[in-house]
Amino acid sequence: MVKIYMKNNGVIFDCDGTLLNSLGHATTSFNWALENIGELRRTPEEIKRFFGQAANRIFLQLLGDEAKASKAFDSYCNHQAELAVGIDLFPGIQALLQGLKNLDVPMALVTGRHERDLEVILRRHNLGNYFVTMIADNHLAKSKPAPDGILLAASRMKLDPKVTFYVGDSTIDLQAAKAAGAKAIAALWDPLVDVDAMSKEKPAHQFKKPMDLLSIFES
Repeated sequence: MVKIYMKNNGVIFDCDGTLLNSLGHATTSFNWALENIGELRRTPEEIKRFFGQAANRIFLQLLGDEAKASKAFDSYCNHQAELAVGIDLFPGIQALLQGLKNLDVPMALVTGRHERDLEVILRRHNLGNYFVTMIADNHLAKSKPAPDGILLAASRMKLDPKVTFYVGDSTIDLQAAKAAGAKAIAALWDPLVDVDAMSKEKPAHQFKKPMDLLSIFES
């Protein structure tokens, strides 16, 4: 039997690798920006280990120089704007969001992106109307796995964090959910997701397709 939750639960989503099939594009833009300011390229692993925080913060950690990091971030945002037309939602995401909206389930977005490149990347998908609030990394003092973003989203949704679900594709997403007292949902539909690592975090739910998440709210 499907477990049914009350409709006063809310769902908070991560963005990259959860809503958008964008992680490969992000590493491409990081290296394009690094080369554009005369720096060496980095491996995907070197870049991805910092994911969960905004690109400006990642560049600062990669380069250790605020001026260079600022230039690199500008280049990154420009390149992301060029790539945005080719960055799609995962199959089933639009239907999931509409299904939750039809059930009057409040939704929010908490992402490691900076608001500058978040706006660029979401513009073509018109997702803003689905969310009570969209919280970017630069809105917060601490990046994930700190719970700050989820706690702020729950507050703006007028919900106790304990009755929210946080949906993400990385271990830091699941750790942030647990730190906030929210129910962690492992989004396993991105081919790049580390399924074993996600399972070790013992999320409340693991779903291989976006629409499977709707079963929590439907009988």
